[in-house]
Amino acid sequence: MIDILATLKQVKAVMTDDHFVGTKGPHFSTYINKDALYPHIAETSAVCEQFAEGFLSYKLDVVAGPALGGIILSQWTAYHLGLKLKKPILSVYAEKKDNELKLTRGYDQLVKGKNVVVVEDLTTTGGSLKQAIEAVQKAGGNVVAAAVMVNKNPAEVTSEYFGVPFFALADMPVELYSAEDCPLCKSGVPINITIGHGKKFLESKQ
Repeated sequence: MIDILATLKQVKAVMTDDHFVGTKGPHFSTYINKDALYPHIAETSAVCEQFAEGFLSYKLDVVAGPALGGIILSQWTAYHLGLKLKKPILSVYAEKKDNELKLTRGYDQLVKGKNVVVVEDLTTTGGSLKQAIEAVQKAGGNVVAAAVMVNKNPAEVTSEYFGVPFFALADMPVELYSAEDCPLCKSGVPINITIGHGKKFLESKQ
């Protein structure tokens, strides 16, 4: 077992004391740049082996994840599950089409009638993971469990929210602010436009 947060810090994926904007618009001062993890193959593999350990009690056939980060995680998780369960486990991903996540490229047929687990890198509101779960369900897959690497909102993002068993490899509560009430904005802290969705947020204000 590895310490997930320590591993992320080791690869310089944890960024603090800055001003970030999330996917759904919240502002916050701490960000996990998951893209800093993926070039480190050994660490990424170790993270996904922990996902696999968490899924061993479920009868499953496929691992799914939302593009882009979920692609890498789903493949490594499926790899480790295949080794541990001694059977082939498939890996598929959902991508944005017409403003929603969908299983395309024939992946919908690979999950139809199958037991599926869904993995994601981070969650703040749970929105992306929930969309990925729904994409699998719409394609006829049976989602038996879901997991994230880091849950930044453990008080609200729970199994009840997703409607399926859910776990996180690590919790890292981050205080979220609306754009209207953001103390970072009020203090004049510049929004980071290279990491997160700050650039899109600023463009929407023009």
